[in-house]
Amino acid sequence: MPSSTDIVEPGRYDFDLKVEFPSVYIPEHTPPAFRLADSYPTTRFRYASGQFDLTEHVERDAIRDHFVREACKDVDLAIVTVARFELTPVTA
Repeated sequence: MPSSTDIVEPGRYDFDLKVEFPSVYIPEHTPPAFRLADSYPTTRFRYASGQFDLTEHVERDAIRDHFVREACKDVDLAIVTVARFELTPVTA
């Protein structure tokens, strides 16, 4: 696993991100009066992947954090855990 201080060289990269965060699940069609009683804690996951071009040297953690912020715009980042972040150079 790369260390948190790795510097990523300019180039084209594939990325694959999986994050998780605690949440509360309320079963579908639960009447409003029973929502609190029927809810239970769970863990939610979000995934993001794609390709991007990097034009300057950047720390790997900065790239990861950027994609986490993009994937979790509506979630408090203090509760988000990165489960997987893979960065792979694209070879032509």
